[in-house]
Amino acid sequence: MAEFLSQDEIDALLDIAEQGDDIEVTNDEPIVSKEKNYSIYDFKKPNRISNEQFKAFSSLHDKMLRDLITDLSAMLRKIVDIKLYSIEQMTYGEFILSIPQLTSLNTLSIKPLEGRIVIECNPGISHKIIAELLGSGAVASSDNLDRELTEIEVEIFDHFYQMFVKHMEKAWKEISTINFHIESRDTNANAIQIISDHEIVLLVVLEITIDEESGFLSVCYPISYIENLLNKIVEKMFSEAVNKKASRRQDITTLLAGAKMKMEAMLAETELSVSELLDLQVDDIIVFSKNASSSSSKIYINNKEKFLASSGISNNRKAIQIMSNLDHEKQETLEALRSIRKDRDIKSKAATENIHRLLKEKEAAKYG
Repeated sequence: MAEFLSQDEIDALLDIAEQGDDIEVTNDEPIVSKEKNYSIYDFKKPNRISNEQFKAFSSLHDKMLRDLITDLSAMLRKIVDIKLYSIEQMTYGEFILSIPQLTSLNTLSIKPLEGRIVIECNPGISHKIIAELLGSGAVASSDNLDRELTEIEVEIFDHFYQMFVKHMEKAWKEISTINFHIESRDTNANAIQIISDHEIVLLVVLEITIDEESGFLSVCYPISYIENLLNKIVEKMFSEAVNKKASRRQDITTLLAGAKMKMEAMLAETELSVSELLDLQVDDIIVFSKNASSSSSKIYINNKEKFLASSGISNNRKAIQIMSNLDHEKQETLEALRSIRKDRDIKSKAATENIHRLLKEKEAAKYG
């Protein structure tokens, strides 16, 4: 039967053939495939962000969207949906190439940090927001979305940017006090150069949907300017998750603490048939299943047998003292497991006896 070569074996044979060496294949020494013990690393795009930092950075912006959706809906008087589309690590040159050449761009200072960041809103949604702010609510079909925004449109659209920057400051305030200030506005992507094209940036892309029309808004953070804050973001998000879990547990405990339960102490009990119950008459005596002199009693919580207690008097009041916990669920589980083990042993014994019987019959037929 023919054996199929693996991909590594095929690659090894091709390498030998390209080098001009003879290929010797013997039956005694089969070709052994060697697994690659290296990983590809791109020195032009080093991974400077860990997975924890990515998750924390995503949580920071995802949290910002909740209030942003409310305020943008109120501003436009429309139902607006904003989603965190992606967060990617790339070079600044790749960011410039990924956005339309004619679009809406703002550069922001990030005092007291050094440097600037860029916010870009592509024409697919910027024209829609401007139309809503002007009151028309619809982009004219004759309008060319690839054109530059006019000075009046830039001024109108600035209301949206001011609101967005306010929410960015609010989100970052929990990490560090950063004053985002719009320094310049432009409509040509090639005119914005905050860092060199080979510098690494974090690109946050938001998808905005209004009346089934959607577009993207991008926030470009040069990593060299915010790198010192990334670990703070991780610590903040981790502490929030721990506090949220503890707060949730405390809330549940508080809710349960106020719950009322019916508690009954059963001093004695017995069983009667329906006929005996119907035949009861005045002065009849009912015999209980427990000695009348015993002080032990069963405690029922919401009609479920829970504790074994001792009855008595404390400070001239009837009282009970908890003696032990009656864990019937555990007992029922143990009984069920014992029953399963017993059934298994019976089936195993029956199977063994059946095998012995068949062997005896086969042996008797062989010598009979």
